[in-house]
Amino acid sequence: MNCNKLKFFLAVFISLTFFQVNGQGFKAGLIVGLSATQLSGDNLGGFDKAGLIAGGMVRTELSQKLDLAMEIIFIQKGSKKNPNPDNFDYSSYFLRLNYFEVPLLLQWKYTKRFTFEVGPTFGYLLSATEENELGEIPYNPPRPFDKFELGITGGMKLNFAQKFSFTFRVSSSVLPVRPHQSGETYRLNYGQYNAVLMFGLQYTFMKPNG
Repeated sequence: MNCNKLKFFLAVFISLTFFQVNGQGFKAGLIVGLSATQLSGDNLGGFDKAGLIAGGMVRTELSQKLDLAMEIIFIQKGSKKNPNPDNFDYSSYFLRLNYFEVPLLLQWKYTKRFTFEVGPTFGYLLSATEENELGEIPYNPPRPFDKFELGITGGMKLNFAQKFSFTFRVSSSVLPVRPHQSGETYRLNYGQYNAVLMFGLQYTFMKPNG
């Protein structure tokens, strides 16, 4: 097992251990949603790549106002550019990154309806697809994506029913997922970084006060 895999599974193991120790009052649920993503450093702007999100979560109460939640989700990231023949632009670009991701979230219950959340995310890259108008993009030498991603996320939940909530989050990798093609760095810019807008629907199996 390489170092990146070891880091990822160690993070998952520590998170699961915490929830086993503190999980007497835990709640569990399901998550489905959509992602809108971009990759900084690819000279394209905008969250133009749509993707799917699906997985599960567990949550335990730390205090009357604070919860700690852990999710295990499949999430699609990447970047996209469509051709624009009206402007004589026939170039296109498509990047899909499939991740297995574990967000660890501190949740502050502002009111019964609104909850704010923030925390780190630990991702493992399952597969990558990168193409332009000519087909698959060749690199010589190869420029693979890092298998391990460390990020940070924050957002809010709207609890609109007893067991349902809508989630909106913004997240970004804090370490580059791939170096720039030139290999150059500038100040804190060490390469390409994932940026994600997440729109999700959560279903909690147990009643909020159950």
